[in-house]
Amino acid sequence: MKTTKKYIIQLKDDSKSSLSKAAKELSLKITSSAELSSKVRAQDVLDSGNGLFLKNLGLAIVEDYEVEKLHHLTNASSNPIIYWEKEREFKPVTELGLLDEMKINLNNISEKIAQLKELIEASSKLNINKNLTWGLNAVGIELSNYTGKGIDIAILDTGFYKDHPDFVGRNISGKSFVPGEKWDLDGHGHGTHCTGTAAGSISLIDNKRYGVAHEANIVIGKVLSDSGNGSTSGIIDAIDNSLEKGHKIISMSLGSSVKIGEKPSPIFEQVGRKALEKNTLIIAAAGNDSNRPNLPKPVSSPANAESIMAVAALDEALKIAAFSNGGINASNGGRVDISAPGVDIFSSYSKNGSQNKLYTTMSGTSMATPHVAGIAALYWEAFPNLSAEGIWLKLEKRAKQLSDQLYRDIGQGIIQAI
Repeated sequence: MKTTKKYIIQLKDDSKSSLSKAAKELSLKITSSAELSSKVRAQDVLDSGNGLFLKNLGLAIVEDYEVEKLHHLTNASSNPIIYWEKEREFKPVTELGLLDEMKINLNNISEKIAQLKELIEASSKLNINKNLTWGLNAVGIELSNYTGKGIDIAILDTGFYKDHPDFVGRNISGKSFVPGEKWDLDGHGHGTHCTGTAAGSISLIDNKRYGVAHEANIVIGKVLSDSGNGSTSGIIDAIDNSLEKGHKIISMSLGSSVKIGEKPSPIFEQVGRKALEKNTLIIAAAGNDSNRPNLPKPVSSPANAESIMAVAALDEALKIAAFSNGGINASNGGRVDISAPGVDIFSSYSKNGSQNKLYTTMSGTSMATPHVAGIAALYWEAFPNLSAEGIWLKLEKRAKQLSDQLYRDIGQGIIQAI
């Protein structure tokens, strides 16, 4: 199979004249995403040698283009192209693999004992409802009268196992942005788990509730393959599609690592800003590159963009998870905005995934992110006239502050239901 390189191009503005001039300078026909349909997909346009303009984001995607020419065009003062970058690779942000986890645990027995002590102390202070997962207890879901009814939550991930018995009768739609793979099978399982936390309901095996917004509309965007790989072009194509359809919330439990001092991508900063302008809130995982108590790694892309809400993970003792990234690059915009439960999270799973079962427990900022997405749906149900920025501010303002922890690590605190 031919391997192609894609480049994401940021234009000075999204006017027809800028687009026309860019097409002329690139010597390419550029097709607008307005022309996409179930029969004509983004990859079809790119495969034909054309560029694709995502009209809701003001970004263009080109394939196998000359890097030297892109450099030249960007430096030309009269050119409408102001920035470009080669697309990144993205992966689900779940915890370390089993082998690595075993190695770490061998060196951290005393730390685990201390964490257990903290857990016992924290649990004694919480009002525990045994019919809820620990994560739902921690965010105060029992006190909420809202269900997310009528609010669209777009989960951009590995897809969803549509035959899951817990979701019979739910309003579920989807689209795949991964060539050759269907959105409703989820051969990985990560997407089904995240969907369950954001918008699932009650487990058939023990009648325990694990989902936040159990009456929200579920919209699936498969942007990660069954092997867990994705790219910038597929992700922004899915976001453009969500903005076109007016989805209120986009949840992205995926990330690409960044270095200390690395600035956020102008591409994703524009994506987040355009989304807010169109009244859509994008929520993304802060990433799992850290190995605390060592200095944490920076918040991953795209969560490090200022206009995208970055979510850190907490354990059951409401302490920052050892793997959760921190706001090391905060001066460049890469801060943590809020935190949520992300360790040992029980949720739905795909029978087509590697574990071949309907439920599993997973850890990661991936698991924290859908808690926030689901709660955002509750807030939007409660405050239907608020803007996306207004919802963001309310989520932060009503978050519960946690003592003896750094803002760098947990942002405004743990998300709380309304």
